[in-house]
Order: sequence, then structure tokens, then C-alpha cells
Amino acid sequence: MSSTNLVSKICLAAGVSLCAVMASSALADKMPVEQSMSTLEYELLSRGDLWTYKKLDGYSEAPFLNDLVKAGKLPPVEERLPAEPLVMKTMAMSDGIGVYGGVFRHVIGGRPEGWNWLAGQHQGWGGINMAVQECLVRNGPLWQVKAEEQSGPLPNLAKSWEWSEDRTELTMHLVEGVKWSDGDPFDTEDIRFWWEDNVLDENVASRLPKGGLGDGTTLEVIDAYTFKFTFTKPQGPEILKSLAYIQGCPGPAHALKAKHPKYNKDASYQEYRNAMPADAVPPAVLGAWVPVRHKADELVILRRNPFYWKTDEAGNQLPYLNEMHFKLTTWSDRTTQAVAGTGDFSNMENPGNYVEALKQTLSADAPVKANFGPRVLSWRLEFNFSETNGVQDEVDAELRKFFRNKDFRVAVSHALDRQAIGQSVARGPFMYPYSGGFSSGSPYYDYDSTVYYPYDLAKANAMLDALGLKDTDGNGIRNMPGTGADLEIDMMTDRQQVTDKKQADAVILMLAEAGIRVLIRNVDVIDTASKSGDFNMLIRRKEWNLPTRETCYQLPIANSCPSRHLPGSDGSRNLMDFEVEMVDAYNTILSSWDAVEAAEAAKTIQRLWTENAYTIGTVQAPAALLVNKRIKNAHPGTPVNMFEWAEDGVVRERLWTPKDQQLKELLPGTIAEY
Repeated sequence: MSSTNLVSKICLAAGVSLCAVMASSALADKMPVEQSMSTLEYELLSRGDLWTYKKLDGYSEAPFLNDLVKAGKLPPVEERLPAEPLVMKTMAMSDGIGVYGGVFRHVIGGRPEGWNWLAGQHQGWGGINMAVQECLVRNGPLWQVKAEEQSGPLPNLAKSWEWSEDRTELTMHLVEGVKWSDGDPFDTEDIRFWWEDNVLDENVASRLPKGGLGDGTTLEVIDAYTFKFTFTKPQGPEILKSLAYIQGCPGPAHALKAKHPKYNKDASYQEYRNAMPADAVPPAVLGAWVPVRHKADELVILRRNPFYWKTDEAGNQLPYLNEMHFKLTTWSDRTTQAVAGTGDFSNMENPGNYVEALKQTLSADAPVKANFGPRVLSWRLEFNFSETNGVQDEVDAELRKFFRNKDFRVAVSHALDRQAIGQSVARGPFMYPYSGGFSSGSPYYDYDSTVYYPYDLAKANAMLDALGLKDTDGNGIRNMPGTGADLEIDMMTDRQQVTDKKQADAVILMLAEAGIRVLIRNVDVIDTASKSGDFNMLIRRKEWNLPTRETCYQLPIANSCPSRHLPGSDGSRNLMDFEVEMVDAYNTILSSWDAVEAAEAAKTIQRLWTENAYTIGTVQAPAALLVNKRIKNAHPGTPVNMFEWAEDGVVRERLWTPKDQQLKELLPGTIAEY
């Protein structure tokens, strides 16, 4: 008999008061044994095997660009490239140096908000963000790097950096001679604008929030290509991973400054956020492709960036592919079209599609191949812990008190039958219980540090009884002791996410068995809708695989986050003790130069998160990477999400298609015109 069942039986026999005591002191259950579905196999490389920075003997370019040079419409390729471009090494390419031309077809469910990523706008997700943004450092391709060399991110726009002896100063050196897609030089003015006028400006919804690199961190421009961070306490190499996608990606200061309220007294922050609207193409970008057409709700077309600053070892300016499409449809359709061969790439993330998609991809003549990776997709319930933010009345206020009570959260966890939730989403072996914190596919996940509160309805009911939550009016719903109101909780859900909806339906039925009524509140984009903190509970997919990746969604590392525990109008909030401990552990990860110490800090976060049921995990699932067989250099070992999503991990600028398999371009010979 498990410890959980034993406690439940004793509680039921001995009474509620004893049950309440034992519930808080019972031995923690362990997660059930997981059966991996990963089929990925690959050899790991050294960091230096991926790319370097150096001047080559000569350079080549896409033939149509050479024609534009001859016509006087573009400078020669040597003048468009940096003196020492980033050079992709052939040994890291599964199919070697490619040929120019062709189309890469994406299908996504999002719609571009706009091109001002500095102010927090997304470009539709699904890889379009990564196609246009380039960041100071890069995380995605780290999956190819040997374990003994996993110390901080890979270089990118910042080609090198060094620390002061006391580890409180970090000096970074940019690649010299990089240009925006409109030909304007990229330099430290773009870095200064990103930092001073976006990150530090609390009126701007920067992806890297103020305090995201530690309170009191400053940036000093030294020269056109050198700048320095100064921290208030010693830091370690992991803090640099915060400067990768989507947090450390500078925007075009020359295009945006005039729209910022600091430089334009007639501008508002809302106007600044919308300074580069989705229908205003082309924007100035540093990425390999530039948006040149946007047909609302239908298609975004990107063409190669003639000023892109990377090459292969033969001196061919990257990317190889001339054109990229993002068909604007649904996330489920992304997988459908990849399987059918009308799309070239999909992170298969909708478990409801898995069985049928697998059947079709196993055929010898299937246009696409599927590789399952580890479980990196995870869903959870989140309670709002703020005592004031979003509180509308005394009922909300009382609810928040219960949300902040560990026994209430643990009781809710015990009320969830995760096996049933998983099977409601996808029949078969795909789903695995999720307890919270790091997904089991994360390099930072630790089984022994994970506390699990499994399905035990009797225990859930006993714990809720002990909290004074009893059905006093006989309508089947518990009443709160303070207000006498029914225990009704509004749950925000994303109406676009089918998997979330299926889980929400199951959660409603299960919590009803425990005397809790859940009321659905549908929104269009839950991440956007939740930012104000105006909710009591929500359900969403929100995995955590890298401690430094969008940590603001996870821990209260800044006043602007996370949405489930925002400060009140006076700027104050009452963090729970274990929240403070988790933030301290996170800061240890940032500051440590000892990989073992950092790993132990991650274990601390995992233990505190799951032990305290910080979020109520439901299930987690693997994802499969679908890539059309005509696409070369899509390394078969690329995980869907490890250090970053596969769109970054696969390194799309080095993908190519053989001449006889290239698809017709919609805008042949076109480049962005400004």
C-alpha cells in the first residue's frame, strides 16, 4: 500500500483533525516510472566545431544578388559583410555545404502583432520571430555541444566577452561591420537604446524586464563595438543565457528612436509599441530573412537579407534558401500540412494529432520524417497569489488567501487524476504526469527532487474539510468560511488551444468531485491576457526547460512578473518564503562558475516548486520534429525544445534544398526595398 493510500485510510478512520496534521507531514510520493519516446541519436561536438569568426579569402552570394550588384542596386558582397563574418563550420552540418535557391514553408497559428520586438510585440511565433531577430548570444544549437563544454551560451552578435577578476564586470565585443537589412550599421547605439530605453523603461514591455539581469545592473558603452555590464554582485556564465532569444535581441535604434516618448514628446508608449506595425513591411532586421509581404490572416513572405553577416567555410553568404513562407492558419494545421507535404517544418505539439500523424509518417513514401524527443511540453494550473492585484471583491480576497495556503494547493493536486487527463488528450503512451517546475525532458530536471501529489480524492476532500471549506448549504459546492460564498473559481483558458480545452473540461469535472466549481473564462491569447494579473486561476501550457529562459514567466525575479504574483498598485507584494528561496537559488545559478553548484540550485528550485505545489501540474508530453525530406542539414538529432525551440536549434540559415527539389519562389529576384 502506498504512503498516500495509507494516510487516506487513517484519516478517514481517525477524523478530519488528524487528517489535517498527517496531510502536512506525510512522506512525499515519487513520480511514476517514465517511459521515454525519444528516438534521437547524435554525436556531440566541441563549441568551436559549430562556428567561428574570421576573414575568408573570398565570398560568393546568391546569383540574383550578384545581378543586383552588377546593376548598381547593391554594394558588392565583400562590402555588405563584416570584416570577420560568423563562419558556419561544415563538420556541424549533417548534409554539408548547400546550394542557393528555393523556398522554406512554415505554417503557424499565430498572427504578427508587429515588428517592434523591443516593446514586447511577437511576430506570430512558430519561428517567424527567430527568422528576423538576432541576439547577442545563442542557446538553441547548444544541444550539439559536449556536456563538459556546457558553460554559458554560444557567441552570436557578441563574438567574445571577458569578465573582471571579481566577476562583477562583463565586457562584450560585437562583430564589427554588421549591417541592418536596410544597410544601416549595427553598433553599440543599438545596444544602448535596447538597454536604456526599453529594458530599463518600465513603461515598455521589454522581454528582458528591468531587473532581469539583477537589480542595479548597469550598461556602459565603451566604443562603437564594445560595451560593459556592471553587476552589484559576482555573476557566472549562465547569466549570459538571458541575452539570447527572446530577451537579448536588439532592435533598430535608427528606425525606432523617433517614435519613443523619450525622443518624441508627442509620442505615447502605446504609439511606440506600435511603431513598426505588422502591415508595415519591410522592417529593418538583422535576421537571415526580411518580411516583404504580409497578407493579413493569410501569409507572410520573407526574402533573403542581402546584408546578412554569416557565411559557410567556402565563403558563401548565408542563408542558402531565398524565400521563407509563414502561412497563417492554426497550430493543428501546422502538423497536418507538414505530414501532407504542403508544409516543410513543424514542432508537432498537439498530442491529439500524434497517433494519426505517426501512422502517416511511417509510410516509405511519406514526404516527412518524425523524430520524437524527450517530454518538453507541460501543462499546469496557476493560482493568482497576489493579495490585491485583480481582486474585485471580498470573495476574490478570500479566494486568494486559500490560494496562498499550501494545503489548499496540495488538495487540488490530489483531486486531479492525471492519467485520465492525459488519456482525454491522447490515447496511448504519450502523456506523463507533471508535478510542476522543470519538464522531465529538461537537462535540469531531477527525479529525486520532484515531489508528487497523486490522485487521491478522499485525501483531497479531507484536506479541504480541514481548511473549513464545507458544503454548508447542501448544493454540492463547498462554502468559504469567511464570506459563506460558494467555492467558485474562474479559470482563464485559451480558446485557440484544443489541448488546453480538453484538459480544462477534465479539470472541471474532477474539481467538482471535490466540491469546487470552476467557471471557464475564454480569452484569445492567454499569455497576453494574463499579464495584467486580472484572473484567479488559469490553465495553460507553459514548460520550463532552461532556468534562464524567460524566467519572468516562472519566478518573481522582477516586479513585472510573474503574472500569477504581481505587485499591488503601491508596488508592494508579499512573497511567500519558498518563493524567496527559489529566487535565491535562481541567483545562484546565474552567479555560479561551478556546474555542480548550479545543478544543485536547480534541484532546490524543483524541490521547492513541487513540494509547495507552486503551480498544479497536469500532464507533460514529448514533441516530435517534422521536417520535409527535401530539406537538407536538418540534423536528425535536433530536439524540438531543449536549450531553445527547434527553429533555433536546427540553425535554419544553413538549411538547403537540392536544385531538382526546389519549389518555385513567389517573389523571385526580390529583396526588401526601403
